[in-house]
Amino acid sequence: MKENLVTIVTLPYSKAQILKMRLEAENVECVLEEINLIEGSGASTYRVKILEKDIEVALPIMENLLGIKPFREETQPDKGERNILVPVDFSVPSEKACKIAVNIAEKLKSKIVLMHCYINPVIHSIPFSDIYAYDPSLLTKVEYSEENANNEFQKFVTKISSEVGKEKWKSLKPEYIIKSGYPEDDILAFAKKNRSQLIVMGSSGKNAPYGTLGSIAADVMYNAPLPVMIVPGNTPEPTPEDSSNVLYATDFDEKDFASLDKLMQILKPFDIKLKCVHVGQPAADGWDMARLEGMKDVLHEKYKNIEFTCHLIVGKNILESLEKFIGENKVDIISLTTHKRNMITRLFNPSLAKRMIFHTHTPLLVFHG
Repeated sequence: MKENLVTIVTLPYSKAQILKMRLEAENVECVLEEINLIEGSGASTYRVKILEKDIEVALPIMENLLGIKPFREETQPDKGERNILVPVDFSVPSEKACKIAVNIAEKLKSKIVLMHCYINPVIHSIPFSDIYAYDPSLLTKVEYSEENANNEFQKFVTKISSEVGKEKWKSLKPEYIIKSGYPEDDILAFAKKNRSQLIVMGSSGKNAPYGTLGSIAADVMYNAPLPVMIVPGNTPEPTPEDSSNVLYATDFDEKDFASLDKLMQILKPFDIKLKCVHVGQPAADGWDMARLEGMKDVLHEKYKNIEFTCHLIVGKNILESLEKFIGENKVDIISLTTHKRNMITRLFNPSLAKRMIFHTHTPLLVFHG
């Protein structure tokens, strides 16, 4: 029986060539096939194809190039051009997230990387044992999964580049990655390995089906060591002048100033007005206000050209109090610091950041404490 070639990943030309050399060094036959994701694009994109029998050998080599999955051995990040990573599932929230990422990347002079992950029926069903029952229908399923992913990606990129302007799109040196895998793992692995400075992704809400970004945005946000911006599906259509009013929700955590430093690095090119907000109880009014004023003094000294205001909101329900303040003050971005907690706490006391993903219309920028 003639062995079939299987696409394991679609990559920019430079990364595809590196992967091909590494695979061939391990005696894995590899073929590169150019695809035209967007007409007139200066960036070439290639499918990396191998024989089905070599999948077990090839996958660890590919992971080593793109990023080892989380929860495994630590790796040193490659030194390279900084990028903004935009995971996409071709939904409306993905479109809005991509446009916001374009505005930020243009200001920061960063390149933009679009990544889409899909389930490959061969790679995710073969037990990698010496003997397994060959399913003739798998090849058809593989071809459909890959072709569908490439076709949808092409439509998505063509639409986005047209709406933001093709010249602006080219100036961001866009790279496209289409791979089989599990998004919540692969997004984090790529961001770590490739020195992403920000992840921007859409969220379809708590009722989104599995496999859409809405169902995994909270997991990425919770585990990412770098800033993550979550863009809800009902966020207003972004414009280049958005994101001027930024709310930072503080609980007077020791990580606040480190998070604010990162926030300033990302939003410094924008003309922002920062509102530091704390939701407290009536009995703690005096002490909370004193801490807010102290925070304001430190920020004024450190960031002399940024307009700061500090606000104490008295209320028992943090989420409802913040939502009311956001509506009254036309906030463009909400920012806060989140923390890892043990599994029991995660199950029975969800973090504010997770709850806000599903209750707000405003993009949420989260930093890990």
